[in-house]
Amino acid sequence: MECCLVKTASIDLGSNSTRLLIADVADGEVSIIYKTHIVTKMAEGLEKTNLISDLGQQRVLNTLKKFQKILTKNNVENVYLVGTAAMRDANNTDYFLELIKKKCGFEVEVVTGEQEGVLTSLGVLNSFAELNEYIIIDIGGRSTEFITQTNEEFNSNSVNIGVVTLTEKFFSSLPISEENLLSAKKFINENITAIKFTEEMECIGVAGTFLSMASMVKKQNSFDELVLHGAVLTKEEINQLTKEILKLKEFEIFSIFKGIDPKRASTITSGIFLVNELINRYNIKTIKVSNSDILEGLILKKY
Repeated sequence: MECCLVKTASIDLGSNSTRLLIADVADGEVSIIYKTHIVTKMAEGLEKTNLISDLGQQRVLNTLKKFQKILTKNNVENVYLVGTAAMRDANNTDYFLELIKKKCGFEVEVVTGEQEGVLTSLGVLNSFAELNEYIIIDIGGRSTEFITQTNEEFNSNSVNIGVVTLTEKFFSSLPISEENLLSAKKFINENITAIKFTEEMECIGVAGTFLSMASMVKKQNSFDELVLHGAVLTKEEINQLTKEILKLKEFEIFSIFKGIDPKRASTITSGIFLVNELINRYNIKTIKVSNSDILEGLILKKY
């Protein structure tokens, strides 16, 4: 007998952005009703202080209050929230979780890096069910998850490298100097060491960096992630985009690439550089872009 539709929502409290998905769920299928994100930069300054800053907390709280109104308007009762790398690492996470509960009434589940990878893979496989052997790369603000599936095994690895961390360490002044570029390259290569990739594996890129890159390559005038879902980026396109963006100042990025959120202009260079390093290191020829990720995965886990 066919299951009735359940309207539900998931919220991802990410290190760089806070995102909302409202969807109908039936028989293990997620049908998107509404999806949005706001760049909140929760991890800003975390590298130096080990704390989620007062400003970062306020940006997230303001966003959650906006999301509350959207949830009420859509008559959503079941809402699941997940916190990732910034909340895993900060010394004041418990305080912030209590503040979120007090101010907004939300309970937040803080997941490990491995759990984050598993949830992301659930979301991706909901859209690309035909995947067999694959690697999923999920670049966040403070961590990057690598989820691999081969005939032999499934692995979920989390590495403490993200676009906010890289930006604060090396890309705070754009265009980046040659000295900082070499330091960033060394940092990435030293910290990403345990990833296994073979040419038989299909590569899937999820989250804001990959969607923004697809928007830039396609020269979108306004961001439309539904159109970008399933887009394929070639190694040559990524190499060319990297060469171009490394020459640009922050204001030039969002004036030239009109399809990306201006608030991503400060971190998109480090994200593209990280992707470029990965594809060249592992000789990844193409990356398929997915707008399905941990948000869908979190709902699927509950149903």
